[in-house]
Amino acid sequence: MQEVCVMLDEFARYCAMQRDQSMLASLLVYLKRKGGFVQLNSIWRELGPTSGGPFWNQTTLVNKLDKLERLGVVIKERRILPSPRAEAKKKANTFFRLNPATPLYPHIFGMLLIYKQEPDKYSSELVEKPLDHLCRLAGRSNETDHLVGRELEVAMELIGEVFSVGEDEVKRMILERMARRGMIKGQKTNPSERSKKDSKGKDSKGGKKGGNMKPNGGEQAN
Repeated sequence: MQEVCVMLDEFARYCAMQRDQSMLASLLVYLKRKGGFVQLNSIWRELGPTSGGPFWNQTTLVNKLDKLERLGVVIKERRILPSPRAEAKKKANTFFRLNPATPLYPHIFGMLLIYKQEPDKYSSELVEKPLDHLCRLAGRSNETDHLVGRELEVAMELIGEVFSVGEDEVKRMILERMARRGMIKGQKTNPSERSKKDSKGKDSKGGKKGGNMKPNGGEQAN
């Protein structure tokens, strides 16, 4: 978790240095839409001036991709492919793709504002200050994950205190409840085994009346 926080902080600092946030944001959205590895030449062709993209020179594009690779946001791969002009010759080609493991990955499309252009046609555009918005979404998700983890720990401690049982028993109780609700596949208990357990439970009580116990171990008066 600490590594994730460091990565998000470094990415936020890099975003703060961007005069025009649309360039880097457009690059991230483009790579997310493509899904897999995309050749550098294709990125330049589709995001460069020829296609009306935000990048005016290839050096700027390469520098941003290299920085994103160092941050762990994208994955870089070099492949040796035959030259399209001369099959006998081979040349190195550079490919990039978004890293699915990065905490930014699920929130890339959050930088887009989607609106209805025609009855059956939708369009999208970047929100104002898209990189700041992306950092907020990723940071909020990371904080929520930490909070959920702490809440679960406290809940398990509370269950253990109320029922006077250890951590393993608490986990067993939670799994049984999840199985009954169909959230996980639980092992079905054989009816004969269930009846044996019930009879053992009755024998252990020794025929005492009014021996109903509260979860915290106190006796409940009839």
